[in-house]
Amino acid sequence: MKRTLGLLLICLLFASVSTFAQTKTTTTKKSPKPIVGKVVSLNEVATGNFVEWTKSEADTAAFYGTPFVLMVGTGSKAKIYIVLNEDGSFAGRKLSKYAFNEKVGVVGKNVVKNGLNFIIAETIEAME
Repeated sequence: MKRTLGLLLICLLFASVSTFAQTKTTTTKKSPKPIVGKVVSLNEVATGNFVEWTKSEADTAAFYGTPFVLMVGTGSKAKIYIVLNEDGSFAGRKLSKYAFNEKVGVVGKNVVKNGLNFIIAETIEAME
């Protein structure tokens, strides 16, 4: 009796684990639609003085620690997104390579934490 009950529990355990694994993989679909905006420095957002960046200026600024973010929209209705890599590190250096483009698209997962908008980026590309 104990042996039969033990085998039954083991079979149920394997069935539930395989079902859980299948459910977990099917519910994590990513949206291929990019969030499109302009790359600006966080300093520009704070002061309101926006600069047209060249590629070399943006690379130099990122090297010295200027944080670059994605701004979607303009004026008081603009949303600021802090872009992170998939490992959780800040992707400002990656964004600086697109600072001279008018439109940049970021594909990834949106997260709002403590009132701040984050994008966990899968890809970043110019939309021109």
